[in-house]
Amino acid sequence: MMRTSTRISAGLIVAILVLVLVGCNGTLDNNVATLNAAATNAASGSINVTLPSLPTAAPATETPLPNLYDLTTTPNETMAHAWGQTYGLPSGSEFTIIVTQQQGGQFVVDTLKLGGWQDTVSGGSISVGVGQVRLDLALLIKKEDKTEFGSGTATFQPTLDAAGRIRLNPQGGDFGSLSIPDNLTVAMGDAIYALLTGAKNDSLSRVTVTRIAMENGILTVAGKVR
Repeated sequence: MMRTSTRISAGLIVAILVLVLVGCNGTLDNNVATLNAAATNAASGSINVTLPSLPTAAPATETPLPNLYDLTTTPNETMAHAWGQTYGLPSGSEFTIIVTQQQGGQFVVDTLKLGGWQDTVSGGSISVGVGQVRLDLALLIKKEDKTEFGSGTATFQPTLDAAGRIRLNPQGGDFGSLSIPDNLTVAMGDAIYALLTGAKNDSLSRVTVTRIAMENGILTVAGKVR
């Protein structure tokens, strides 16, 4: 009874070896030789066979995004530089820019100051989240012989239309008792547009935006260079 049990167990092991050898990489001759050795050992009541190594799948690798400018990993980098790099790419190149709201806010304030509002805009920031951008500015409004100090807020909800054009969709503003120039609100919209495209309007932009994401203080803009 003991010998019969041993032979049955040996037979099972040989059968398992057959399945393993069929599924493993290697030459047919080597597999047959290993199988014959297993059969011989099984007939004598002993099993001493080294199983071949099973093939392992190669680790999955992610394809890196082309022309990725992730400024969240380089806090001292500026969005102006990222847009400058993007505008220098060949036509048809894909790009992705990722920035914190602090980096985006500095870009908007700098854009306003360079646009002629350096005596009016003394500082500011943006808040990014839930598909909206809120612009908060510290303002100096000069009127005749006096200067009014205050703040203003404007909120935009950027969307992409079917042609890939950005619509800012203003959600309103609040400037308290400040009487601001009419063209300041236009300039604020232009600065937000530049934040998303690198230029203050579509006719000056060299990119077609295909994706805008705004959440948890992080802004992502992706698209192609025209």
